[in-house]
Amino acid sequence: MTRWTVAIALMATCVSACAKPLAVPDDNAAALWASKMVSKYHLSTDKTECLFFDTFDKGTSFEVRVRENHSSECGGATNTSPTLFFMHIRKSDGRTLTNAYDGEHFVPLRRVTKTD
Repeated sequence: MTRWTVAIALMATCVSACAKPLAVPDDNAAALWASKMVSKYHLSTDKTECLFFDTFDKGTSFEVRVRENHSSECGGATNTSPTLFFMHIRKSDGRTLTNAYDGEHFVPLRRVTKTD
């Protein structure tokens, strides 16, 4: 091997060894992240245990559909589980967009401020 080949191989090894792990690496992490964001940003008045989080891997991000869990404990019409909103969660850093505010446009999460 030439010196350049060795140098390139070493750089490639270093880059892959130094790569930052994904903030949201899999479906379970995406569902957990979504449930935390729903609570933190008050996106639903339902308790977390009364919500379903359906995850879809989209390559560099996850799409999460947030649905109501209609049960005897949570209320609602049985055998239904209406969609409330969607979230897009970037795998690399967890940046989250949602259409929870207007049901149509995906925007970054924002804090709800109380006004008196």
